[in-house]
Amino acid sequence: MSAINADDVGQSNTTKTFVTALVANVALLAVEICAFVILRNRLGRVYSPRTFLPPPEKRATELPNSWWRWLPALLIVESPAKIIENNGLDAYMFLRYLKMLIWIFLVFTLSTSLTIIPVDIVGIPRAQNEDPIDRVTWSHIPEDKMYSKRFSAHVLMIYLLTFFVIYMIRREMLHFVDVRHKFLVSKSHSRLAQARTVLITNVPDELANEHDLRLFASFVPGGIDRVWLYRDTKLLNKLFQRRQDACKKLEAAESKVLKLATVAWRKKEHAHRKMQRKKKQDKEEQGDSPLVLPPPSRELLNELVPESDRPTHRTGLLGLIGKKVETIPWCTEEISKLNEEIDDARQHTAKGKFLGSVFIRCNLQLGAHVLAQCVSHHRPLSMRDKWMETSPKDVVWENLDDGALEMTGRYITSWLATFGLIVAWAFPVAAIGSLSQLDSLCQNVHWLKWLCRAPIPVPGIIQGILPPLLLAILFALLPLVLRALAWYECIPRYSLISISVYRRFFLFLLIHGFLIVTLSTSFTALVHDIISTPTQTVQHLAQRLPGASIFFLTYMVTQGLAGAGAALAQLFPVVLHFIRKWFLGRTPRQAYSVTFMMPSAEFGLVLPRLSLLATIGFAYSVLNPVINLFALLSYLMFYLAFKFLLTQVYDQPESMETGGMYFPMAISNLFVGLYIAQLCLACLFFLKAAQSPGPSVAQGVMMLLLIVITAMAHFMISRSFAPITNFLPMSLATKKMAKRYEKHQQRHGAPVTPDEELDLNLFNRRGLRNVRRRVARLPKQLDKTLLTIKDKVKEEGERLASPRSAKEKLLDEQQREAKDQADREAAEKDAAAMFKEAEEAQEQAEEKDARQKTAERAVMDDLQNGDAPELYRKSSAVSRTSSRKSDKGKNVPPRFDAPAPAVESLSDDDVASDEEEEQDDHAFDHPSTYIKQPWIWIPEDKLLGLSRLLVDDLHAAGIDASDVGAVMDKKGIVEVTRNPPDEDWSGGHDR
Repeated sequence: MSAINADDVGQSNTTKTFVTALVANVALLAVEICAFVILRNRLGRVYSPRTFLPPPEKRATELPNSWWRWLPALLIVESPAKIIENNGLDAYMFLRYLKMLIWIFLVFTLSTSLTIIPVDIVGIPRAQNEDPIDRVTWSHIPEDKMYSKRFSAHVLMIYLLTFFVIYMIRREMLHFVDVRHKFLVSKSHSRLAQARTVLITNVPDELANEHDLRLFASFVPGGIDRVWLYRDTKLLNKLFQRRQDACKKLEAAESKVLKLATVAWRKKEHAHRKMQRKKKQDKEEQGDSPLVLPPPSRELLNELVPESDRPTHRTGLLGLIGKKVETIPWCTEEISKLNEEIDDARQHTAKGKFLGSVFIRCNLQLGAHVLAQCVSHHRPLSMRDKWMETSPKDVVWENLDDGALEMTGRYITSWLATFGLIVAWAFPVAAIGSLSQLDSLCQNVHWLKWLCRAPIPVPGIIQGILPPLLLAILFALLPLVLRALAWYECIPRYSLISISVYRRFFLFLLIHGFLIVTLSTSFTALVHDIISTPTQTVQHLAQRLPGASIFFLTYMVTQGLAGAGAALAQLFPVVLHFIRKWFLGRTPRQAYSVTFMMPSAEFGLVLPRLSLLATIGFAYSVLNPVINLFALLSYLMFYLAFKFLLTQVYDQPESMETGGMYFPMAISNLFVGLYIAQLCLACLFFLKAAQSPGPSVAQGVMMLLLIVITAMAHFMISRSFAPITNFLPMSLATKKMAKRYEKHQQRHGAPVTPDEELDLNLFNRRGLRNVRRRVARLPKQLDKTLLTIKDKVKEEGERLASPRSAKEKLLDEQQREAKDQADREAAEKDAAAMFKEAEEAQEQAEEKDARQKTAERAVMDDLQNGDAPELYRKSSAVSRTSSRKSDKGKNVPPRFDAPAPAVESLSDDDVASDEEEEQDDHAFDHPSTYIKQPWIWIPEDKLLGLSRLLVDDLHAAGIDASDVGAVMDKKGIVEVTRNPPDEDWSGGHDR
């Protein structure tokens, strides 16, 4: 938005200016497309990284190398399902939003060209010196009674266009809800732990333990899998951050030492060759004798890199003050010491103060959505805020320790500051804009006359170069300021911070990029209008709207043609790529970022700009129909550019995925554009009442009626789609149960029996308790009650000797339990006791691990031989995947795991299955409480072999380190072939 300057509106209001801007932007677009076509096949790392950097299953289809065949291939190569699979639903709905706007402005262009343009031109004499573009605008129709009927065409057209936009919005919202639900329940997403995790803040202290939280959530369908309580770990956090910083500093120092050694050896070789050339006689007789490379040793390292040349730093603030120390020994000692302190501090983490936030991971995805929607507590503000789809990498840990009142106060303060910033932002924009009128500024401000008297280049630089540069810097800082305000609001997730930035940024652009520019040709006039007649702001907007059309037409051309071409050409990313490769690829981690990490789209910043273009297009759709054509071209170009980027270049992180939640906000922005267009037309009609009172008043009333109709449609769409947009509806679970019944009939040729129907009931108390509690957690108690369990297995096997009679007894027992309140209370106490026993057994599991495994195998053998009760065999489908691995791959004792029977799981996608993501016991603990020391990643110098020496030194100091996957060549340049060695590697980068 740095191109928008209110002072330029009056100067841009000519056809000549528009034609000049059009020609310039078309030429710039041609240059950008040519650059793209030429560079695309030469810089694959910039223009097509998705075709080779990700793992094979995540790669995009490579486009043809032809200079034009890539375009038709781009339009058909990636299916919507592939886009969702590779880059998530946010990316797909972003492209869908652009496609919707293409259809909208295509209809706008055709309809207004056939109706509004003839009405504005035919039969109206052309005035002398009238600009050609002004002939197709609203202002070309004379304010005369004989022409007042022509405005009825504008009323009719705005009605039809509004109804079409509402139809398209409803159509796309139906599609969005459908595809969002399918995305949420898809196996690729529902297998993730975040699909079943709910973050709850402002939890009262009486629920500050796992036992009470499990009882609190006992109504949740499927039950609770795991609970994390967020406790105070400030001291541990500081130690953890100090270790992270020290590891980063140590990596850089070790890499620098290896580079210095490599460069020193090259210089030594060069000096040796130079000396050999001077000995001409020996060279003729014996030839060159190469320099012998000694074996890696401490002496060789000291010879090549003396201690005086090794990296140093200061221990004070920002490395600028404090004692000067040698980096490698200092960091080695610091990390070793911090490892011990962190291990000791982690022993007392569980005793920290509870900070009011909990993470609850449910067994069923549907259960998590039920928990997130309920009214959780009887106290005001307690447990009011709950967030679904919480990923560990998406959590802002610093924003989880505030109370309800403080969060409410921060929310109010944050938005008040946003509105204040919107008002205050006009002053620096106006001050910078005044520099473009330096001559008049010198006349009005006497102490600035020296600027006009400066040498000839200085005034030109101040007027022509300085204002755009300052505006660009100012608007580049704006997203950072808005993000800081969203952070201050205590939003607990990075993805939600991005959504908050979206709201603020669009509001900011709407006011500064459209309303202020339209209201006034200068900041002084704007302030004068608001102060003198604050109640007539809408009238001022309506009066100035037609006159500013040429400016916005030029802005649309600039953003839609040159802006979209710049996004496609990626000239700035090309420059940034080489800068990063030359200056930031010095350590293996930096080289990994340059080599493997792909960029991602900031939808919170991109969508507001595109929504502003739609708002401008709606506002001028009938006032200046030419803008519809350029809006159509703009969105076509943006669609091509972003489809290329999202399929060939960008890689959206799963942790930042919102499931398409930007789309409903973008839809609301379209309604804002409709309201502005209708309100301005209503004011324009009422302002014409003096010339033709009858028709103008009637037309103004029609516009007010249309505003009411639009508001009602907006309300109905919001009310209809909001509940089913945020959460999964129960009907999806019903459909899944119906599919299960159908599959049962197809497999067994018989209807579902009452007992089997009882087993499939997600809300059945006995089924939930036995399947998800008793069976899954019973093995943790086998070390204490092995003989008792075997006796129970044998006893229940005898009791169920007649399967049919046992099922009837079970059904009767369930019916009696449903009717008897006393039995239900007893069952709850029994479940609570079971939870307590399971927790005690879990504490003793490590001490008796060997005996537990032996007992589990014995029971599983009995189950496989048919000596187990039917309930155990059926429940094994639920507990098949209960074995877990820690974050570093160390095996954790598995839960009860029986062989898979011929019974399906509770729901196709909503329960644990073999495809479920590995469960991490520390997923929602603060990283400082469990993350191990990151390995010091050193590049392997194959020439000298000193990297092994450095790695061994670090191992001797108790520091994890490795030189796997990183190589330093003879010039000291680091190249990597994988991610850091302490992380899992799934493949990629086969070029």
